[in-house]
Amino acid sequence: MRPHIIVHILQSIDGRVAGNFFSQAYDLVSEYAAIRDELDADCIIYGATTAAQVLAGVRAGRPTQVRRPVPAGDFVAQEADFCFAIVDPEGTLRFDAATTSRGGMQGHIIQLLREDVNPGYLSYLRAVGVSYVLAGRGRFDAELAAERLQEHFGVARALLMGGGYADGTFAAAECVDELSLVVAPVAEVASGQPSLFETVRGLSAQPLAFQLAEVRQLPSSGLWLHYVR
Repeated sequence: MRPHIIVHILQSIDGRVAGNFFSQAYDLVSEYAAIRDELDADCIIYGATTAAQVLAGVRAGRPTQVRRPVPAGDFVAQEADFCFAIVDPEGTLRFDAATTSRGGMQGHIIQLLREDVNPGYLSYLRAVGVSYVLAGRGRFDAELAAERLQEHFGVARALLMGGGYADGTFAAAECVDELSLVVAPVAEVASGQPSLFETVRGLSAQPLAFQLAEVRQLPSSGLWLHYVR
């Protein structure tokens, strides 16, 4: 069993999830946050790049690592009613504390890693008190990571909130149940910016079909598009 996973994203009208269009989409940020609260999840999943941009005390760059023996398997540092899970297969982030916050929400940090990550990084996470899940060797296993989130932390409903590679990794594993798209009436019109679903090289995926469940017109000509599988 795995959590029910909803991709919740603020995107440009041409499907970009990063770029300059945000400067013209400020009026929709509060709507995006309000819908996030309506969706009532007990975990938010971010990719590593996005997490370093939006979560307090989460920074890009590997920490100094001391290689010490660590027990095999996952590490549950604490129980938590709410958590932030970060897709960081190779262990590229460092942390000021075991909890973080964004937009009034505070939660425990769980790193989602590959099984062959540097043991020194696992030792570092244990010292900081950050939990971790090991899923996949050589390639990150999104389905297994999701199952472990439910098994170890009781996550029943998760929001997957970017970036494009994190979204694409779970979509490729068919671990996306709903789409919640807040569409800004702005076209990014730029190459190199990630779209809603991106995949790493060599990762193949079948198209996912969704059905439209609800459309809501938002202020400033925005739209909320809600799809289910």
